[in-house]
Amino acid sequence: MKRLEVRGIAGKRDLSYKIGLSRDILNRDKEKRGKDAKPAASWEKASNAAPAKYFSAEQIRILRKAVKKKAENDGRKGKTTGIREWIVVDLLTSAGIRMAEAANLRCGDLEMGDSASRIFIRNRKGRFPGYVVITDDLKEHLKSFLLWKQSRGESTEADDYLFIGQRGAWTSQAIQQLIKKNLKKLGMYEREKSVRALRLSYARELYSKVKEKRVVQKQLHHLFIPAETVYPDAADETLRKKIKGLWR
Repeated sequence: MKRLEVRGIAGKRDLSYKIGLSRDILNRDKEKRGKDAKPAASWEKASNAAPAKYFSAEQIRILRKAVKKKAENDGRKGKTTGIREWIVVDLLTSAGIRMAEAANLRCGDLEMGDSASRIFIRNRKGRFPGYVVITDDLKEHLKSFLLWKQSRGESTEADDYLFIGQRGAWTSQAIQQLIKKNLKKLGMYEREKSVRALRLSYARELYSKVKEKRVVQKQLHHLFIPAETVYPDAADETLRKKIKGLWR
């Protein structure tokens, strides 16, 4: 049978292929050579990953409305569960922070003076501590929540955890379970689509509103943005104005 000689990359080796070799053999050879390729950068890996799951803007509005209504009902009945759950849901969907970041919040991390509207994040994933800008609506909600805690005799000193229950400070798992519970009540729960999906939904909705890469990156403290959406370059602007009325 006629043979065809092909010289390898940089002359390291000669590969001899018979004309008519089966496709699977050729594919195996490509895979073998691919092992020596340079590892993909983090953004390249993200672009090849399976599409992330999001909640639609309407689903987020439904979730927020339902949890807020329960908080109002619980408040009239003297119950506390709905009030605590609503502030968590409002925080996650209005600021886009991670559940571990929410669980680790202290009362002193809230900067809500006349000219300040931001929260300090102590344990940002893989990065140094930093700030997340919040809306005026969330700012007022957090202020009301602190006053409510004080009315119940709960300490709101700088180092006290913001979210506590009968057994102490809420954990990431506790926050995950309360989100899962409320999603199930609304028939919106899907496996592996809960707290992280809220953050990704926030990122997607924020970008759809402001169309500015730098705004989304700064608010989420991302080194890169998930590759499901192509972001154009843009100048940085005042975040608080950009995120106002996100889910309205």
